[in-house]
Amino acid sequence: MSNLKSPALVPDQGGFEMDMRQLLRGRKEGASASVSPQSERNTELTSLVSQISLQSVQEIDHLIAGLQGIRQKLEDDGNRVQRQIGQYASFSQSVVDLTKIVAEATTAIKTTAPEVIEFHTAGQRN
Repeated sequence: MSNLKSPALVPDQGGFEMDMRQLLRGRKEGASASVSPQSERNTELTSLVSQISLQSVQEIDHLIAGLQGIRQKLEDDGNRVQRQIGQYASFSQSVVDLTKIVAEATTAIKTTAPEVIEFHTAGQRN
């Protein structure tokens, strides 16, 4: 599998990491400045988990949308290639048919040419 990634499909990891760091630092500073009751910490933790989950879900949705776009492009390209193969096969068959016609006509000319030449020269003598 290739390690190359389309820039459109890879979310801004630097921005995401910075957001998470700032979010965690803010929580740590707030927690160290004042001691909060257990329920307040639980609320903060729930909020933090929700924010992290939301960002993860958004990233996954973005990746899914990108993959669906790639799938559609591959299907379209596959259909185009199949059409072109059909056109090429039809063209090839036409070339074969034309070659047969030319070969038959050439053979007919070779077999009738001596008779035509004799007829033509006989007409000139008379």
